[in-house]
Amino acid sequence: MKRTFLVPAVVVAFAATVVPGCLDEKTLEIVLTGETYADLEQDEDSANWTEAAVLDIGQEIRDILEDNGYSTDDISQAYVTSASYGVTSFAQAHDWEIGGRIDVTYQATTETAINYTSQSVQGALGQKIPAPLEAGAVTLMNQALQDFLGGEHPVLTFTVVNGSVTPT
Repeated sequence: MKRTFLVPAVVVAFAATVVPGCLDEKTLEIVLTGETYADLEQDEDSANWTEAAVLDIGQEIRDILEDNGYSTDDISQAYVTSASYGVTSFAQAHDWEIGGRIDVTYQATTETAINYTSQSVQGALGQKIPAPLEAGAVTLMNQALQDFLGGEHPVLTFTVVNGSVTPT
């Protein structure tokens, strides 16, 4: 079975701008949303497998900012707001039901980001399925974003850890 998983992490960046008013200065927050993803191509004949993809989150954020006419100097805050998963390609004679999780690793710390159960591979084709993010993963990804704001170049690794497949 060949599947490609789409694992987007949605980031919101705030840029503060000071605008002179009649008597007061006002601060406006401009909200930029961007989406990035990691493709994980899979071709396994067992239920239990792992596949990892590296996401250069620092460069992804720079690209989002540049696309909107901003630079890293314009950001006052950045954090993860949501995540989803889906399948971008599937060419099998029959569907598969899968279950497992998606982990995120940053600086040698790994947290489970998303759990999925009884997910039809064919049903996820072309979809962005919203998934609740686990608190530990949100903290870890937000740490990477804070490190980015501090001038570092964070890289995240997303790993699909599949645990079940029907039919096998």
